[in-house]
Amino acid sequence: MGHPEPITIDVPSLGKLHGWRNHEGSQQFFGIPYANFTARFRASTETTSWSFGEHDGRRLGRYAPQPQRPFYPFPMPERPHLGESLQDEFECLNLQITMPAGSKAGDKLPVMVWFHGGGFVFGTANYSVLDSRGISEISTQIGYPTVIVTCNYRLGWFGFLASDDICADREAFGGGNGNQGLGDQHNALKWVVKHIKAFGGDPENITIFGQSAGALSVDMHLHSPHRHLFKRAILMSGTAPICGYYTGEQYHILYLKLLRACSIDINLPGPERLEALRAVPASKLLDVTYDVFGGLNLPQFGSCDDGCVLGKGQKLPPPSSYVTDILDWEGKLMITDCKHEGIIYDHEFTLSSNELISWITSRLPEPISSETLQHYNLSTSMSQRELYLACESFITDIIFTAPVYYMSQAHPNAVVGHWDYHSTFDNAWNGFAHHSMDYLFSWQGLNPVLKPHEKAIGRVAAEDYIRFANDTAYPNQVVREDGQPDPVCRVYNEDGEAVLLSRSSYSGRPTEWFERMKTYINVFYELAFEVSMRRSKLLSLEYGPGS
Repeated sequence: MGHPEPITIDVPSLGKLHGWRNHEGSQQFFGIPYANFTARFRASTETTSWSFGEHDGRRLGRYAPQPQRPFYPFPMPERPHLGESLQDEFECLNLQITMPAGSKAGDKLPVMVWFHGGGFVFGTANYSVLDSRGISEISTQIGYPTVIVTCNYRLGWFGFLASDDICADREAFGGGNGNQGLGDQHNALKWVVKHIKAFGGDPENITIFGQSAGALSVDMHLHSPHRHLFKRAILMSGTAPICGYYTGEQYHILYLKLLRACSIDINLPGPERLEALRAVPASKLLDVTYDVFGGLNLPQFGSCDDGCVLGKGQKLPPPSSYVTDILDWEGKLMITDCKHEGIIYDHEFTLSSNELISWITSRLPEPISSETLQHYNLSTSMSQRELYLACESFITDIIFTAPVYYMSQAHPNAVVGHWDYHSTFDNAWNGFAHHSMDYLFSWQGLNPVLKPHEKAIGRVAAEDYIRFANDTAYPNQVVREDGQPDPVCRVYNEDGEAVLLSRSSYSGRPTEWFERMKTYINVFYELAFEVSMRRSKLLSLEYGPGS
């Protein structure tokens, strides 16, 4: 395999952009700045110029500061020609763009824009497993060359913290409270619409896609006033509520906990508290993250229901809205999930069976509370392993797969996919169709360590996403012998095959249970976040630093 060679293209109104041409012909550009911001916790604004009229896109851009991730059990292939991947609070708003082989400015190719996951705490487009070179090459091979864009945005305290003080500070800058990272993504989309022609892309033919918190992001953009910026959306393992919602008042409690952890007097006037927090080094904020989140192995941030992020006066869609609400949007939708999504929270399964049963029976009325105990085989005599599997199934159903089912019912034209392939990775998730399998296989970055049949289903998945972005997706329904339509789904199964199955006969998800619990889905969400995040303690000043 030959080494990449340096290239330069012109981006009108911005200047010269340096990048790489790979041996198969794709062209890649890294660290392209799309927005900037003037102070910590403020909204970003779109970049309109480059320093000295050029940008060196031959090196990875900086990415959002984040705490050390305790468990991410997948290898990262090396790319030495791109330099070191470093964090920086103020230089992290950048894009990576891959042009397919043979493409040039003005070609008007379909565009796919990716938002990474990580619970709005972890992750980056810089991960080598997310190198879009592999997907780009497949797009060319199957005759649907597509421009791929990946996006870095602010995370954690920097990207999502809200408070009374932050809200007051931002009133002079357009309003809002929290959700800085989502605003960054919006600016990225605007930048792509404005400049993607220089990369051979069509600004009127954009598909946004993301996994986990990235799918949450996609769903938020679907509900926003700027959904006209894209034509299609792919949600992989996530919808808007998966990381939880917070009111401004609830986020203010987290803010006060953070102040305490940073030894800032919470009784100071608001502007003084905020300036003191802005003076704290980013590294310190990262160091106290796990303390503020009560020792959670997987802390995560959710969207703030600030009445601005989805447009003035608009509220965030509650979980119950997915049961019946239909998006006011003319675009096309693809939604996928994995069979054992909840395994990602395995380190948080510390509730005893007595505690979990007590939570359920105190929050849910009869008979649904007894039915819940029966469905998940919960009893005071169950083993720790049985409790572990019950918690995984409980979280998977409520936070991840039930919303996919509800969305597919409310949007019968949606294209649906399920990952049921059981992982063979040598880690704690072995034997599960776990969270992240949908992108780890399809992005091609792990091909050197995958088995042949794993590469094959990953290839099919990549083609499925590309074809969807090119309006040639697999069908969402077929016609039965009696002439009636039969909705179908793509299943990437435990035998390592990718097959189309009737949704009515596919038994991989407990749809009858989803129907039974949908009346109480908002309460089920509250229960699931107690299991995965100890949310009631997180949102209480009686627990955590300084309590």
